[in-house]
Amino acid sequence: MIIPECDNSKPLPAKIKLLVLILALLILGAGIFTALRFIQTRPQPPQRALVPIAPLVEVMPVTANAEPVVIRVLGTVVPARQTHLRAEVAGVVREVAPGFLPGGTVAGASTLLRLDPEDFRLAVAARQAELDSAKAAFELELGYQEVAQHEWGLLRKTGKEIENTDLALRKPQLAQAQAKVSQAETALDQARLDLKRTTITAPFTALVLDKDVEIGTRVSITDTLATLVDAREYWVEASIPVDQLAWIALPAKGHDGARVKIRSQASGAEREGQVLRLRGDLEEQGRLARLIVALPNPLEARPAPLLLGEYVRLEIEGRRLENVIRLPRAALRENDVVWTVQNATLHIRPVTVAWRDSDSVLIDGGLHSGDMVVTSELSTPIQDMPVTTSPAGN
Repeated sequence: MIIPECDNSKPLPAKIKLLVLILALLILGAGIFTALRFIQTRPQPPQRALVPIAPLVEVMPVTANAEPVVIRVLGTVVPARQTHLRAEVAGVVREVAPGFLPGGTVAGASTLLRLDPEDFRLAVAARQAELDSAKAAFELELGYQEVAQHEWGLLRKTGKEIENTDLALRKPQLAQAQAKVSQAETALDQARLDLKRTTITAPFTALVLDKDVEIGTRVSITDTLATLVDAREYWVEASIPVDQLAWIALPAKGHDGARVKIRSQASGAEREGQVLRLRGDLEEQGRLARLIVALPNPLEARPAPLLLGEYVRLEIEGRRLENVIRLPRAALRENDVVWTVQNATLHIRPVTVAWRDSDSVLIDGGLHSGDMVVTSELSTPIQDMPVTTSPAGN
């Protein structure tokens, strides 16, 4: 059987092509119609008026006052007075006061140590005997003086001349007897003083830093028995730039030094001090001036006493400025401008800075009492931009 071949290259009839085109156009038109109908019949959202964006800023009202300049520096606590305690006589320690310990506080003139006094008591007794003997010899010489005076009177009646009248009247012997009495009195006083020195007392109210003696220790006058520092006052040595000295009141005749607030960096303890003096030289490395600040009663600071060698923060009260405005340091922007708010809009103002430190600035131009100063940050501040305000700290 012979099967005829199928010819696929034969074109479709024109009627079929037209039908396909019409169907495609109908489908496309139906889709467009459906889409337009959906758009026209969709629900419309309510329209709202455009609200301008006003960023929230923190503001604080400012007031012009008389404000002191505050100079903030670091300092080191050092002893105001320190001494190495030594015995004035040699001997063996027989008694030590209970409170005489490293870290302990001893009152001024209180007894710290007692040396064995027996040798010194015997010395006092011996010097007393020598004085009694010298006084007896002096009394005896006074008797000889009376005899010499009587004999001198008899010789004068006879008309006989004596060349050396002082010897005849025993004046050298009397002077010698008087000298021996004085010498014996001095020796007795010295013996009594040495006996008194066997009791060693505190020269002032002191903190005991070191103690190098115990009962039974034999000490000499060259041995250091303890190291004491005055517990009633420490000093704080602080370095400041030379150009800031003009702001600080130094002690002068009739005027005290500037007041200083002293705060421990470790414990937060605070004391009030006073500028005591300015050292007459500069630091070799930083070329800074050095102040000495008096720190009274450092061991009474709370919550913890201030310690020697501790680093502390000082706030030195300087000269007062009239009619200035104090602002937080963060409120002063670059190029010495501040941001203020008036009628809910931002204003950028240049100001004059009279004093600045790490925490605050004093403004003496460009601001007025009652102005609202922005203390928070803005990414892109623009003059007259709308802002919403909130009190600083909220």
